[in-house]
Formats: sequence, structure tokens, C-alpha cells
Amino acid sequence: MLNKIMMTGRITTDLNVVTEEDYSYCKFSIAVDQPKQKGVDTVETDTFTCLAFDDNAKSVSFLYSKGGQITFVGSLRKAPDNTAVIIVEELHFQDRFAVKVDAELGQLF
Repeated sequence: MLNKIMMTGRITTDLNVVTEEDYSYCKFSIAVDQPKQKGVDTVETDTFTCLAFDDNAKSVSFLYSKGGQITFVGSLRKAPDNTAVIIVEELHFQDRFAVKVDAELGQLF
């Protein structure tokens, strides 16, 4: 069975990486506009909870910030509280983006 979803939206929360025993994660929310309907001037917005793990978590928190636009591919999962959460699997960049360098870690993003 196929469980893939591609989302583009604006980040609505602050991005912080949390490190636990042997993994790290970044939990954030995005706002996604619904398709505009003919004859309707306002656009409704849906909010989704997302989780990025390990390298994806570090990349999300380093490259993006609250209010920024993000595009990613992920999968839809059920959280322990029976809500839906999107697991970020691939980050996608639209157009050109600024290359950032973390001098302390020697990493190029």
C-alpha cells in the first residue's frame, strides 16, 4: 500500500530539535491553504502537525524558521493520541535557496 503525501505550507511554530537517547526530532506545525473555489474570495487554511527525525530534524530547524514556506514529502501516521501526524521523509526546495554553513560542525546545507 502507498502512504505518501507532499505538502507545501507556512511553518506556524518555532523550530527546536529535541535530542533523546539515540535519536533527535523536530515537531512543528504548518498551515496549508485549501484550493481556492470559484466565486469565493477567501481561502480556508488547514493546519497539520509534522515530525522530522535525525538529519531531517536538524535540516528543518537550521534552514527554516517560523513563517517560512516549506515543501516536503512524507507519510501520514497515527499519533498515540489518535490524531494524524505527518512524518517528514524528504525536503524539497523551490526555486533557489540560500546556502547556509554551520561553521562549528563544518556542514554545508
